Amino acid sequence: MAIKSIPTNPEEMTFPFTVSNGSISFHIYQSVIREKTYYTIAYRIDGTRKREVLKDFTVVAKRAKEILKKLGSSNASVLELTAADSAAYRRARELLDPLKVPIETAAARYAEMHIAMGGVSLMRAVEAYFRLYPRDRPIRSVREVMEELLKAKKGAGLSEGYLRHLRYDLEKFASAFSTHITAVSGADIDTWLRELGVAPRTRNNLRNSIQTLFNFAKARKYLAKDHDEIEAVTLAKDGDGIIEIFTAAEFDEVLAHAKRALIPFLALGAFAGIRHAEIQRLHWEDIDTEADLIELKAAKAKTASRRTIPLLPNLRALLESHKESSGRVCVHLNMADEIADLVRTINKARRAAWAKKNHVSAEALAKAEAKAKERIKKARADGARRRGTATPGAETAMEEGWSAFAWKHNALRHSFISYRVAQTQNVAQVALEAGNSPQMIFKHYRELVRPAAAVAWFCIGLSEQERAKLIARQVKAA
Repeated sequence: MAIKSIPTNPEEMTFPFTVSNGSISFHIYQSVIREKTYYTIAYRIDGTRKREVLKDFTVVAKRAKEILKKLGSSNASVLELTAADSAAYRRARELLDPLKVPIETAAARYAEMHIAMGGVSLMRAVEAYFRLYPRDRPIRSVREVMEELLKAKKGAGLSEGYLRHLRYDLEKFASAFSTHITAVSGADIDTWLRELGVAPRTRNNLRNSIQTLFNFAKARKYLAKDHDEIEAVTLAKDGDGIIEIFTAAEFDEVLAHAKRALIPFLALGAFAGIRHAEIQRLHWEDIDTEADLIELKAAKAKTASRRTIPLLPNLRALLESHKESSGRVCVHLNMADEIADLVRTINKARRAAWAKKNHVSAEALAKAEAKAKERIKKARADGARRRGTATPGAETAMEEGWSAFAWKHNALRHSFISYRVAQTQNVAQVALEAGNSPQMIFKHYRELVRPAAAVAWFCIGLSEQERAKLIARQVKAA
């Protein structure tokens, strides 16, 4: 484009833009570095190449007119090329002509990249690029690989619960990293996980889901076999995971207030140590009352390996009136809601018993409810997430001073393992029953409860006569 006038709006221009007046011409280049736009005016005067880099286009247009005037004046020397310059020009043309790239365009692009790289060799940048994007490797975005993974996992017959959890984690990841999977660095993942502000366990679960995605991408050859970015993502310290268990008295209270349909789920967790998700996959046909065994098939177990669990006397007694000939043992899909309802029921019963014992009037109860409502509203407005502000049914416990019931994380399984180790004094046996490693059980559960507490735990659900027999057998065995 050879014109005398220079537009005042860069959007009206095509770069590189040629400023020309007769035989005199020079170029204006545009480059974007770290989201900032720069304009470079390149020209020759007195046999010397000049480059001026400016940010403000108003200044660029003004300066271009000044240079055009200066080059056209009688004071400007006629452009002359030295022998070396002429040779360099011819060599540059030989290299660029096959690519159909003008010399000034090549120079401008080199300058842009050199500035962006901060002096690092451009060849090093090219080598790094091809390590990430080999010519023969398909390029896939994080979201594309995620969808392929979920489809493959579903085709392999994995449970709906696992797929929901995996999708939930990876949706977060794909939303945060909307780029090619090869471009995601471990350092960036680590920073993202830290900034989420989630609990250590949640953070580690997210990391595990991302690792699953990377392993799948390597299997599909979207990532190199030696891709190790996940190693830069540190595991959060989980404080060894505080083990919380129910006492026999607490679990008696749980069973007393639970809906009939919820009893099998609670009993299998507390007296067989079966994980929540595993119980939801369990069928009545898997419970053999004649052999006193529960068979957890590989497809239903978290570890994908079959295991058998003894049907202990109190568990058998609790299941006896609920057992069906076939179908799922757990009829509920959302156990979190069911447990929240159970906790609410227990706390309402505790409050009612407290009010009756202390002769608290209906008026006083209503005042406490209004006060608790204001406190919780203010706490939520302040972004607070303290214990006691959201425990179902225990909203007024802080105002009224009665003891609230709170569900303990994974406490059904933790209780079974703890009491079973105390009962059998055999870590290896309990590890097989629970589908866990002996090392983990020995580390976390070995001295958590005493044998006397285990006796009380495994008597829950038994008649007085059956309790006496069980205690007698255990005393004899000891």
